[in-house]
Amino acid sequence: MNPLSRRKFITTFGIAASTVLLNNCTSKPLANDLLQPTPHTKISDNPEIQSVRLGIIPSFEVAPLLVAKHKQLFAKYGMTDVELVPFQSWAEISDRTEIGTELGTNSDGIDGGHFYSPLPEMMNEGINPNKRKTAMYMLMRLHTHGGYIVVSKRLKPFGIQIQRAPFSPWQDVAKLFGSPMNCAIAEIGTNYDLWLRYWLASMNVVPKLNIDVLAIPFAEMRNQIKRSRADLLCLDSWRMLKLLEANLTYPAIATGEIWRNHPGECLAMRADWVDKYPIATQALLQGIMEAQIWCDNPANEIELNTLIALSFSNGANLIAEPLKMFSQLFKNSPQQTKGILRANSSKNSPNPLAIKYWSNDGISVSYPYKSHDLWFLNEYRRWQLLPDNFEIKETIDAVNREDLWKNAAKAIGVPDTNIPISTSRGVEVFFDGSSFDPNSPQ
Repeated sequence: MNPLSRRKFITTFGIAASTVLLNNCTSKPLANDLLQPTPHTKISDNPEIQSVRLGIIPSFEVAPLLVAKHKQLFAKYGMTDVELVPFQSWAEISDRTEIGTELGTNSDGIDGGHFYSPLPEMMNEGINPNKRKTAMYMLMRLHTHGGYIVVSKRLKPFGIQIQRAPFSPWQDVAKLFGSPMNCAIAEIGTNYDLWLRYWLASMNVVPKLNIDVLAIPFAEMRNQIKRSRADLLCLDSWRMLKLLEANLTYPAIATGEIWRNHPGECLAMRADWVDKYPIATQALLQGIMEAQIWCDNPANEIELNTLIALSFSNGANLIAEPLKMFSQLFKNSPQQTKGILRANSSKNSPNPLAIKYWSNDGISVSYPYKSHDLWFLNEYRRWQLLPDNFEIKETIDAVNREDLWKNAAKAIGVPDTNIPISTSRGVEVFFDGSSFDPNSPQ
């Protein structure tokens, strides 16, 4: 993407759908009707600063940020100069956030943006290559669902099935035909890495022991798949669709099948920025919340579809590809997915696995439950990605600012009955029958 098109990357995307309510939630359920902010919504005081730089990975997951900019929702609350800076990797976002903008006086860094969990906690505690701490606040979740595990086409003739199929025959077949299977994700430690590890472990496959998990930048994945060096991959929806379009992979399972209504990626910012500019922080949250609600409204589907098709086209292919992309994403394509990728299988039967942003069947998607932070950090400990002396609860309490989410939600008119009353969503149930109890996480 050329610099001009990157800077103007302000269009948005999203898919409207619904999914099934998880059992054993301890928070008040949200009303099924979407909150529709009205002209009478109270706008906060003027923010202390009108500009901010937020990093994003271009993907479906950041739709609320793009909508908030495109629909002037940031400006509505006084944030008239919100710059969304696209990056190719989480490492870049982390590094640029560490640099910061020196509270608006430096354009080399960013003030925060789009993160996977638990990257803000890792930065806060200095668990990174340079060992430097950057105080961070996690402010809200951006979505649920949207990830997929896919399998290379070289293994399709040998009957690899979705979910919990036996693993050993796969590996034996792969070795017989030239090379063992490898897993691949774009970066170690991301949410996609954790979903992939969980799926493997459900089949009694131990990463590193039974199969390697390789970090391969997406730009190199096609070549590695063609060379039989990557067979099981976990990716976001858009990048997964690009591999399907190239006829290199087929879908095995959606992350929403592994954990229905799972926590997605998040908005996080440097703590010093938030502490100095509390009104501006609330203004950002209010704009993004309204954008999340807008994304989930089926009445906006046509506009969303159009914006999505254009969002992923750069100057070179804007003329040639938008209709092709639109067709692929929104006309029940590709057919080999058996419906799991369809934005809307029919008006009366929406896809339960499609990405959602604000709420889903009575569950708040946007609210940052501390119990979800606990799950991510426990998985890090499970896979030996945390030091032994890491204080999980203390770190979550320091980084998670669900109180700021509640303040912003009330400011845009979200009823009290739609605001979770507990920082825990309760016991979570996974596709393999196992569960996670935040009160007994070990």
